[in-house]
Amino acid sequence: MLLAVTVAAVHLSSGAARAEEFAPAASADELMARFDGQPTSADPLAESGSTNLLDPAAASFDGWQPILGNDSECLDWDASGWRPMDRVRQFGFRHSSTHGRHVGRGLPLERSSWLNRPLHVDWFAGPLLSDQLVAGTVGQSNDVLAGLRLGWDFDYYWGLDWRFGWSSPLLDQNVTSDQIEGSYFVSDIDIVYYPWGDSKVRPYLLAGMGLAQVETLRPATGQTEDVTLLGMPFGGGIRFLQTPWLSWRLEILDNLAWGNDGVRTLNNFSFTAGMEIRLGAKSNSYWPWRSSRRSW
Repeated sequence: MLLAVTVAAVHLSSGAARAEEFAPAASADELMARFDGQPTSADPLAESGSTNLLDPAAASFDGWQPILGNDSECLDWDASGWRPMDRVRQFGFRHSSTHGRHVGRGLPLERSSWLNRPLHVDWFAGPLLSDQLVAGTVGQSNDVLAGLRLGWDFDYYWGLDWRFGWSSPLLDQNVTSDQIEGSYFVSDIDIVYYPWGDSKVRPYLLAGMGLAQVETLRPATGQTEDVTLLGMPFGGGIRFLQTPWLSWRLEILDNLAWGNDGVRTLNNFSFTAGMEIRLGAKSNSYWPWRSSRRSW
């Protein structure tokens, strides 16, 4: 009997110890007070000693302050108004703002782009079909037109070129069989339009303005003289991108030059082929997760 009483007492004492071991160190209100601190006078529930942690009023904030401020230009960005390319589109021309990169023709470029290397330097050469300088009196022979070109493609559908070309046609008077070597120079700035956009095969139209210098014969004296004319070349061609830095170009132009100083208006047609070196690529990007990424 004594042994049973002793065992029961031991079990009761151990159970009490375990109960004290798992008892919480503080009540819920005491724990909230430890984390929230004492309620301040600004707290609407301070008098009752409660917390505002779960109160909806705790989520209130000051008045709305927009990041961009009250900028009318930002607020009216989509308002109707005149834009430069709107006039261009009225004539049926395309632009990247409305037609994207390409129109799906001519092998569209997907992992490369003409604009990755927007600048180009090229040289060209081809036959030049020369016009008469003075009708029925002074003529030019057909010759080879060669030259250099600098260009910049500022949009998938648009570009600018500067061209300088030269030739040395023979001058002759219809009354004699004598021929004299003359000279012919052209220099102009051209606007280029690519209707297919960013495609590997890229047809284009071209129109420009510049100067043409021709050497002519004066029938009265038999001497040669250089005459400068206003040039307005126009025509078209096709470009083909072979590598990211190399492209080829075929072009047909009417090198129109308005008559002046005894020289008639000229329509010298040129058929040229050229090679372009593409420039302006961005440097390599060395991100840790893709260190080999390159700009083509």
